[in-house]
Amino acid sequence: ALVLGLLSGFVLFAVEWGAWALVAPKRRLEASQPMGGDALEAAIEATAADGTRLVGSWFASSEASPRTLLLLHGLAEDRSGLRAQALAMNAKGWSVAILDGRGFGESGGAAVAFGGFEADDLSRWLDRLVPEPEGRAAVWGRSMGAAIALRAAKSDARIGALILEAPYADLRQTLAMVLKRYRLPLTQSLARLTLSRAAKLAGTALDQPRPVELAEKVRTPTLIVRGSADRLVPIEETNRLANAFPNPPERIEIPQAGHRDVFAVGADALVEALGAFLDRALPPAGEMNSTVSGGGGE
Repeated sequence: ALVLGLLSGFVLFAVEWGAWALVAPKRRLEASQPMGGDALEAAIEATAADGTRLVGSWFASSEASPRTLLLLHGLAEDRSGLRAQALAMNAKGWSVAILDGRGFGESGGAAVAFGGFEADDLSRWLDRLVPEPEGRAAVWGRSMGAAIALRAAKSDARIGALILEAPYADLRQTLAMVLKRYRLPLTQSLARLTLSRAAKLAGTALDQPRPVELAEKVRTPTLIVRGSADRLVPIEETNRLANAFPNPPERIEIPQAGHRDVFAVGADALVEALGAFLDRALPPAGEMNSTVSGGGGE
């Protein structure tokens, strides 16, 4: 009875701690950098459907007909971790928005839902940044941000290109992988119970629908980027996600990169590859008009 009681207590503690860690992560992390102070950067805001204040930074392009790229961070960061990416793509002619998800950085909101609320928040940002009915934008999401981007792309046709960096196929499987790294027992059961508790705290499911299920319904041009040394999302999970798309996504693997340092390790070569993909998926206005006027039958 004592052993069973201790085991039950351990499970309850682990589930409660894990659930709160998912839905209410630290708002400010040591790695975060203060935003503002850059001549290229302007503060932007939007309002979610439930009234939550959403905050981001805008790097406007100097080109006459700029294209728009929205960047979404992962769980263990806020928008400050995406500044280097924003500056790199802005130098390639894109207007870039880096966005604090609800519960992170300067955005409001108490509960993080891994897309349960955030996919609609992304559509609100598109209303704000791409107001034209025929307007289209690219979205680059990292880890949790990739799941949010994929969920939004399923229902918002304004998303014309997707970059999924270090994406997971199934949050429950990924959480079980994290628990396994801490040498905890019964990782699959703990992951299931933790996500069930997190859903009650957040008011919506964090792991449903799964990214691998969403991928089956997304035909948006997609690029998957991963690190070869990613210990959180093994190659088998990346393959499972990639194989679910009706149109095979393009793929880039960065040697020696892990889950969080794909962009830093990929450096200039990765920036060039990302720019080339985006040019194919959403050509500049001049090239697109030329293609349309000169297009036709074979």
